[in-house]
Amino acid sequence: MARLATLLRDDATLRISDSGDGLAIVFQHGLGGGEAQVAQAFPSGPGLRRITLECRGHGASGLGSRRPFSLSMFADDVVAAADQAGLDRFVAGGISMGAAIAMRLACRHPERVAGLLLVRPAWIFDDAPVNLRPIAEVAKLILD
Repeated sequence: MARLATLLRDDATLRISDSGDGLAIVFQHGLGGGEAQVAQAFPSGPGLRRITLECRGHGASGLGSRRPFSLSMFADDVVAAADQAGLDRFVAGGISMGAAIAMRLACRHPERVAGLLLVRPAWIFDDAPVNLRPIAEVAKLILD
């Protein structure tokens, strides 16, 4: 059974799921996903502790007012979640956008990341690829 916690970052309340015991793997979901996506792709197992922070606007996490969203912002949120969980070093990983967050995390905080577990990495070279620009435009219209 996952242990649920919250983390306040700026004015966003973020949901953290923490399950299992053992090697700590901070594993992030893809765009539009959440803990359920991670649990389906990477179920808890013996000897592993899986921590997932639901990114701003995903799952049970709030949006907050800070903009623009970025992989760096999400990576900093993940480090704060790792701090709250008492992790000095951990394996960082994720699916798609979550893999991009893990790579950004490893670049920004190499002393914290013991290894990477990447599933279908996205957005390696760009914060938002051309094919996703319409989604950003629709989101802007909705928020305005």
